[in-house]
Amino acid sequence: MNTNAGREGQLVLVVDDEFDVLSIYTMLLEYHGFRVRTAGNGREALAAAALERPDIVVSDFMMPVMDGGELCLEWRATPGLRGIPFILCSAGIMRKDLEIPYDSFFKKPVFMQQLVDEIKRLLAAPR
Repeated sequence: MNTNAGREGQLVLVVDDEFDVLSIYTMLLEYHGFRVRTAGNGREALAAAALERPDIVVSDFMMPVMDGGELCLEWRATPGLRGIPFILCSAGIMRKDLEIPYDSFFKKPVFMQQLVDEIKRLLAAPR
């Protein structure tokens, strides 16, 4: 395992409607010592979180069914989830009508080492 690994067992929930993105993020995060659960949209992410509470979320913004902005708003409104760090990523323009309470934002394409560093920083920060 990589010596720069996250704490063993920390769960990252990755939410994206692109299979290739989910695959790349999963491989990268597992390499860095994280466990990964994936979801294809916001509704699936909420269902996944109900099964196992993640330590952090990395979500795309533009997705069908429930986009990342709506997911973040629902996440913050849910008592058991609201304190979990939320990273939002987008390749396009985000909706201006939503006040989205994310912890960090990345413009796609994401430089993966920066994402890993930010995940580690957010997980280490007191909540």
